[in-house]
Amino acid sequence: MLRRIGLWFLAAVVALAVLFVAVLIYQLTVYKPDPPKVANCTPLQTLITEDSAAQLYVYHCKRGNEPSWQGYEVWVEKLAEGDWQRLVTAPQASGCLSIALQPGKLTVYHQGSRGHVSVAAASLVYELPAGAASTLSIATERVSECPVD
Repeated sequence: MLRRIGLWFLAAVVALAVLFVAVLIYQLTVYKPDPPKVANCTPLQTLITEDSAAQLYVYHCKRGNEPSWQGYEVWVEKLAEGDWQRLVTAPQASGCLSIALQPGKLTVYHQGSRGHVSVAAASLVYELPAGAASTLSIATERVSECPVD
C-alpha cells in the first residue's frame, strides 16, 4: 500500500515538472517574442499618441527558421516605461494591415478575415510621464484597401 502511494506521488511530481517546463518554454519562445528592433522586422507605419507617451508601429516580420512565419505585427513602445508590447499579429497572406489613432482608440484596418487577425488584448494601458496612466481601446475593421496616414 505504501509503495502504491509512493508511485502515485512520484507520478504527480513528474507530471507537474513536465507541465512547469512546458509553460516555461512557452513563455520564453512564444508568449514574449523578441521586440521588432532586434528581430527580423521592417517598419511600415509609425504613430505617436497625443500625449507623446507611446509610439505605435506596424512591422512586417519574419520569425522562426524553416518553415518561417511572415506577417504583420502591431507593437507599442511605452516610452515612460521603456517597454515593448505586441498588440496584433496577422499572416502576410491575409492582405494588408494598417493602424489609425483617434482619441482613446486604436483602429487596426485589415483585408483578411477576422480569424486571421490575432489581437492580444482589447485595450492598452500605458504610463504618462507625470505618473498617471492612459488607455487606448483596440478595434479591428475589415476594409478592401488599407488606409495609410
